[in-house]
Order: sequence, then structure tokens, then C-alpha cells
Amino acid sequence: MTEMHNAANACYEQCLEKDQDSILSLARPQDHERLVLAQEIIKEAAQFMESYLDTAPSSSAQSADGMGDTGEPCPDSPMQQSSTLTDLGSSTQRAGDIVYNRTLLKEKLDKVREWILWQSISNEKAMYGPIGAFIEYVALIVQKKLISFADSSSDYGLGRRLVLPSTKFDYISPDTDDTMRIGMGLARANISDPIDDNCRRFSYYEVLAVLEAKRKGNDNGFKDAFKRLYMNAREMYQQQHNLRFAWGVTVSGRLVRVCHFGHDGAISSCHMDVSMPKGRRLFIELLVNWSFCEESQLGRDPTMEYLHDLRCWQIACPSEKGCMGEGADVKYYYFSTVRCQAERVFGRHTRCFLATDIMPTAVISTTNPLIPTVVIKDSWAFSKRNASDDACDEVRSLNKIKEGLSAQAAAKDIIFPKIEAGGRVSFQRNGEWVEDNTDMMYGQGKLVEDNADTTNELSKLAENNADNVNELGKAPSDDGPLFRAHRRIVMSPIGEPLCSTKSVAEFVTVVCDAMRCHSAFVDDCNILHRDISDNNILVVRREGIARGMLIDFDCAIDLEQKERDNLNKVTGTIPYMSINNLSESDIERTSLDDWESMLCLVCWFATRGTISGKRRGDKELAEFPIAEWRHDSTNGMITAKMSAFSSPESFMSTIVNHFKPEGDNGEESDLLKRLAMSIHKCLFRNRRLTPDCHGTFEMQKHVELERCELSIDELEAYELDSLLDESLPRVNPFKERAEKWKEISKQLLAFTNVFWEKAMELQKEANKANSNTAIGNIYQ
Repeated sequence: MTEMHNAANACYEQCLEKDQDSILSLARPQDHERLVLAQEIIKEAAQFMESYLDTAPSSSAQSADGMGDTGEPCPDSPMQQSSTLTDLGSSTQRAGDIVYNRTLLKEKLDKVREWILWQSISNEKAMYGPIGAFIEYVALIVQKKLISFADSSSDYGLGRRLVLPSTKFDYISPDTDDTMRIGMGLARANISDPIDDNCRRFSYYEVLAVLEAKRKGNDNGFKDAFKRLYMNAREMYQQQHNLRFAWGVTVSGRLVRVCHFGHDGAISSCHMDVSMPKGRRLFIELLVNWSFCEESQLGRDPTMEYLHDLRCWQIACPSEKGCMGEGADVKYYYFSTVRCQAERVFGRHTRCFLATDIMPTAVISTTNPLIPTVVIKDSWAFSKRNASDDACDEVRSLNKIKEGLSAQAAAKDIIFPKIEAGGRVSFQRNGEWVEDNTDMMYGQGKLVEDNADTTNELSKLAENNADNVNELGKAPSDDGPLFRAHRRIVMSPIGEPLCSTKSVAEFVTVVCDAMRCHSAFVDDCNILHRDISDNNILVVRREGIARGMLIDFDCAIDLEQKERDNLNKVTGTIPYMSINNLSESDIERTSLDDWESMLCLVCWFATRGTISGKRRGDKELAEFPIAEWRHDSTNGMITAKMSAFSSPESFMSTIVNHFKPEGDNGEESDLLKRLAMSIHKCLFRNRRLTPDCHGTFEMQKHVELERCELSIDELEAYELDSLLDESLPRVNPFKERAEKWKEISKQLLAFTNVFWEKAMELQKEANKANSNTAIGNIYQ
């Protein structure tokens, strides 16, 4: 929980653009007729509220922040004028052509008055009732209007929604194991749903937005509420598999702000002061717009739908031609198992679903499970606007691998992901197909050209935030605005996470398999992966043997591309990044950076434990030097890795000696140590490199003497002086290593094959022993 609090604080300080009212335009209905209707409702709801609240306030109002403000409305507020409460007349009040229930409206607005006048607000939890009454009041107005149109020939009532608050406050969602609490959940409801229900408690799976309230009406109150929103947004991304971005609302005293969590940062509006008519109207406008806008504007993916009758998801995927839209075939898949959730607030939001293209004919259950045949990867990677210019297009990389390795896979005895379909996601909006990307998300699409100035501003804000998001690494330094494309890829075979290995031999086989695949991608397809991590290596079990498969080519690059400027950009997963990569060096990245990432991964798993269910916990791991590889500071990680890899002695003492003892025999237990030491020696002590390029630190180049006539003492003094002589050229070990990457990579592959063969042999022996034991038990 401490880690999440730190991340939330960092987001507020570094990744939040405050006071941006342009964010409100993101919820404005795109359909013109519905926009007109929404504006009518906003006007009626605001006028009706002001006519009711137009009464003298209580003199006992308290400060919204508890710091001396009287809390009374400003002199220009209609609430200072004479009361018109009696204008409501009989039991109903007519607004436009709609007849409202006077009693229910009065009940809601009386509750709203407590918030506006800051009456009976003794603590934060007491704020939620009046805030909820405000939202329910707006829902009542929307409901009556929508029902009226639904009963007529108009289609306004079709597909629209109510936005309702939870009636339970400060609660733990039932769909999470975390202790995180929801202040108030806001969720969609059908237009005929009852508004006066007192038992609403929405889960993270259901919420449209989370609202967090703090009693303080100052910046500290907003900061505390925003940090809670950040942590709730993380849970929303995990539980809602079709969430593209997340909304949130903060209330600090009587100041309301709406927040938007995108892929590369957060944006908040200016405050809406509900003690003033203008602030109340703006809050009403937000709620009404949420009732009328498209599902995509609420953050939902229109190409995914949960089929309640079958208890599974339906997801639309690009055709084999890699496109979705008019004239293109869209293929539907079905899934009930999510292999990978979006675990972070910012980033690619990668999700993986185990799916089939056969639509179920009965309800999916434990007795009637859905049998998956493919895995669907859904993600938002940095991209070029023109797909043909994108050197890091995963679909293109996978197609090239499929063409280059399909005929050689059996001979090389490797397993690689085979793409069946994939491309950029598109969906229909107002009758037109639009590509799903960050330009469209922030409103730069064809349908909203009128808002060009506003949406350009939002894109620039997201671009500015990207450099501050530690979870992402670094955004591409393109000349144009930041851009992410929504991609969806259908692949096979299906694998299991790397953490599912059951023995040291299985783990060694899998990671060696991954690097054997990596070498084939480079040698035969000219594809450099650039993101070796535990999430990108899968276990594929065949005939009782665990094999490895390297996946996820979002960061991969085609080495045959003419523009190779991407080769010196920071990519990958931070704990496993090479020193050269972490340092943001201008030295070109090569396959040796990926081999170094593999070494980091092997060391981490070997220290933690490779056998599922028998691993060390985080508290125990924190005691070892390798914990510094996950340091909060990038410089701290660089220093720790450079020190550990500087020499065989340092590597052995700080890393290898802390490997967790595992395996049923000494041979298997020693396998990981020998593998790690071999990779380290090949990378940092290679005979193909001059002695000055051994290790990790820059050194002065030694002066070679043709004839040494110095004594030992004089020689030592000479070498010492030479090291201190800044006039001598310094040698960067990573530069020479990069120049000889092809030779060293071949050497690394050669001994990896040796370890792979040994690990395969140990797996087969273990399977044979287990089989004999099982047969023996039968006859006992």
C-alpha cells in the first residue's frame, strides 16, 4: 500500500495538469440532436434548482475547509434573494413539458442545500449524502425527459443512460482483495431504474467514475482526494477489461473537479464552486453530458461487449488484412478467461484474453467451460500516425517472423507466436468508422473538427506528461504530438506465465528457449525484441515438457528499416533493463542489451525462487543486494547493476551467493549458477574484448610498453599514475561491446544451447521417474 501511496503522490506532483477546463469537452455529446437535447435539460435543471434554492441561508453555515470561512454564499448568489419555495405550488411542478414529483425533488434539493450552505457537515462521510442528492436530482430531470421521448416516435431514449451514485459510502468493493475504499461510486443505470433505491453499492467492475470527497476546501483537500482517485483508477483498469481511460471526480469542500486518467498522465478541470450558480450549472452539465455521450466518451471500448446470457465476452478483431471498418471483414471471438490485466494507471494497458472464434451455445460455467484456441492481445503502444511509417509495429513484426520462421521452426526446434489476425482497432461512431487512438480519444477525429483548438491543447498536455510517468520508461521523441494506437492481435499457441515453472530444469529450459527464439528473430528475420522480461516469456507445455516462447513485440524494431534512430532510445521493463539502456546512452542498442536483460531476469528469479509456490517473499528479498535493481531512483539502479556486474568476484558475492537453493539434486541446483556465471562472463569478461573493456566502468587505456625495464614497484606506480592521468583516452566498455555484438551473440547462443539441452534432459529424466513411481503405486 505504501508503494501505491508513493505512486499517487508522484502522479499528483509530476503527471497531473491542473485547471484545464478543456477536459469538460471530452464528455460533450457528438451527435448534434442529442447535444441540443442535453443543453435543454441542462438549462431546465439549472433553472429549476436555482428557483428552489432561492431562499435565505442559515446564519450558522460553517467553512468548507474548516479554516475560518463563513461558508455563506456570495452576495450575487440568487440564494440571497427572497424565497420562492411556495412557487412549487401543488404536489407536482412542471418544467417544460415534463411533470416532476414535487416531494422527491424537494427531498433531493433540501439535501443539496446542506452541502451548498455547509450545514451539518461534521465529517467527510457526511458530505456524500448531499453530493449524492445533487447527482440524483439531475438523474430525475434526465429520466423524465428521456422517458417522455422514449414514449414518442423519437429515439432519444434508446441507448441513453442515467448516472446514479452509490448509496453506500466509503466502502470496499466486493471485486477486489485490496483494502482500497471507494468514497462514492458513480455508475450507469437504465432510464427506467428507480432513483430512490437505498441499496446501491457499485463494484469497480461497474463504476463509470469514482468520486472522492475531502472536507478541506483548499489545495491540500484536492490533493488528498486526487491521490485516492489515482488508486481507485488502478482498480478500475484491473476490473474493467474494456476500459480505455478512466474518469474521476474530486470534491474538496464545495469545490468540484473532474479528472481524466489517460495513458500518459492525468488532467483535472478548474474547480466548480457549488456555492455559486455557475459552479452548480457546470456540475449539472457534466452529469447530463455523461448521460447523453457515446460509450466511447465514457472510456468504454465499443468493440467489446459482455454477453450476460452466455456469461462471456464478445470481442471484435481486425481481419486477416489487419483492418476494421467499412468494407473490411470483422471477426468476432469469445472469452471468459483473462490471462493478463491492465495493472497500471498509465502505460500500454496490455490485456490478454484466452478466446475462441466459436460462439458458445450455452451458458459458460465450470461444468461447461469455454475452450480457448487463441490468445488475443489488446494494447496501446506508442506508434506513428501512419501505420506504414511505424518501425515498431508489432503486427508487422509478427507477420515478418511468421514468414521467416514457419519453414524453419521444426528444424530449429523453437516455438514462436504465430499471428492469425491483427491490426489497429476501429469502431463506428455516429455512423462513421473511426480509428481508436489517442487523437480520437482527445477529440482530434474527423467528427469534432470544431473543437480543434481544445483538443490540440489536450494532446499537448498528454505529451508533456509522458516524460514524467516513471511507469512508462520514455515516450518516443518524435517531432509530432504524442500518439498511441489501439492494437489487437490474435495469436497462437496459448502459454502460461513464467512464474508457473515447477522445477529449476523447467525454468532453465524456458528462458533458454526464449533466447534461442530471440536469436532466430535477429538472424533470420532482422527483428530485435528490446523488452526481455518475465511478462514476455511464456511456458508452453507439450507432452509433459515445459518449453519457452518469447512474446510481446510492442518495443521490437525491424533492423532492415532505413531509419534506425530508434536503436538508441530507452525501451523495455525497468527492473530488467540493461545498464546501457537505463543510462540513456547514445550507444546503439543491440541484441547484447537483451542478453543482459535476460541475465537480470535469471538472477532475479534465481534469488526469489523459480519453483511455483516456493518463492521468497518481498520482505525477505529486500534484504539482498539485488533489491537495489528495483530502486526508486534510476541512478540507484544503474549504480547497483554496474557494481554487481563489474567483475566475476563482485557478481558472485553480491548476486550469485544469494540464489535460493532449489532442486532435488546437486546437478539441477547448480544449473542456474552456472548459467548466470556463463552469461556474465560472456558479456563482461569476454576474450574477444580488450582487457580495458572488461567490466562495467570506463577506464583509461593502458600504455603498452615494448620492453619493460621497470621494477614491480615502479610498474605499479606507473600504472597507478596512468590511471590518474586524464590526458590518456578513456575506454567505454559498452561501445566496443556494441561493435562486436554479432560475434558475442553467437557465442551466447552456443552455450545457451548447451544449457538448454541439459535442462531438457533433466526434465525428461524427472518425467520418467515420476511415471515409474506412478506405475509402481498402481501395483502396490
